[in-house]
Amino acid sequence: MKRRVCILSFSPIYRDARVLRQIEYLSPHYDLTVIGYGPPLQEWPDVQWLPVTVKSSLITRVMGFLLMVLGRVIPPLYTFWYWSKAHHREALENAVTSRADVYHANDWNALPVAAEAARRYGSKLVLDAHEYAPLEFEERRWWRWFYRPLVLYFLRRYRGQLNASMTVAPAIAERYAAELGFSPITVLNAPVLVPVEQHDIDPNNIRLVYHGGASPDRRLERMIETLEKTERRFTLHFIMVDETSPYVQSLKQLARRLEPERIQFHPPVPPSKIVDRIAEYDIGFYLLEPSNYNNSVALPNKFFDFLAAGLAVCVGPSPGMARMVKEYGFGCVTPSFDSGAASQTLNSLTAEEIARMREASRSTAQLFNADREMGKMLELYRHLFDDSDNQ
Repeated sequence: MKRRVCILSFSPIYRDARVLRQIEYLSPHYDLTVIGYGPPLQEWPDVQWLPVTVKSSLITRVMGFLLMVLGRVIPPLYTFWYWSKAHHREALENAVTSRADVYHANDWNALPVAAEAARRYGSKLVLDAHEYAPLEFEERRWWRWFYRPLVLYFLRRYRGQLNASMTVAPAIAERYAAELGFSPITVLNAPVLVPVEQHDIDPNNIRLVYHGGASPDRRLERMIETLEKTERRFTLHFIMVDETSPYVQSLKQLARRLEPERIQFHPPVPPSKIVDRIAEYDIGFYLLEPSNYNNSVALPNKFFDFLAAGLAVCVGPSPGMARMVKEYGFGCVTPSFDSGAASQTLNSLTAEEIARMREASRSTAQLFNADREMGKMLELYRHLFDDSDNQ
């Protein structure tokens, strides 16, 4: 019989590319239960889906805030804060019914549920820490004040129960080991390689693309301001996950004011379709100012999607992405995040240089893709079960 694995993620599963890859690669080998937000996905009919819903009232929100404040003085109250949330209790009920051999928590906020379910059955516990959780939104004062000590409390409380862990970048793995005492493996956010149709570059119409989430913290308006200062041969295309959000509406207004003819917004596509969709463009474009630690070392999904789609890549001097671009030669790095400096970098590119970068991108994608990266996760699971069998 197959071993049972329960994946927990307090995210909309249908658009969470990393969790979707976990499901894709684990489901052929294990009986899988997935707990998270949203409906079951038809691609995996053999997977058991146990959705949770967020429910809260004014009273529970006020109580939660008071517990969070008091937790700074009396840290064990953070436990009461966590279990005061109905969706956490619902997720635990679902996790317990799965009776899994391994509970796989995505991010710190799923860790208490996974750890409690694992404790009840003597099961293994795996944490996918994604980013460096204690500094996730460190640029926000209220987050540093209220959430950072809470996150640290739960990571320290459950780190001794972990049987294995993973994260998204080598620098983050090193920091967890140095500061919190557990050593995640690195599993990069690289997509499955799919055949994509290549095209010649029109030197008079070079198309840049950005896809993904739209958060004010990312300051995406910088890319619009950059495009305004580039030569007319460049156009910029946005494919936003949350296209109806107020922030996206503000970006559309800015684009209409600055460059209505050269900036377009397109409907979102599922994560499984994004590589094929963006392959029609020429350059993947992302100016991610390192407003916090995670942004500085970020190697996000879209970065590897650009590679898989065979795009040249233009990024700002964010250390994580810039290092890879320079090492493998599949793009360019702007000297700063200033829109004027970024536009000069783009203006200096010729169609021939972009073609060479695209070729390097396709070669690099052979080194960084889901088969290789998720293979690390499968190997981690094999070791977990081998250790269990040998005990």
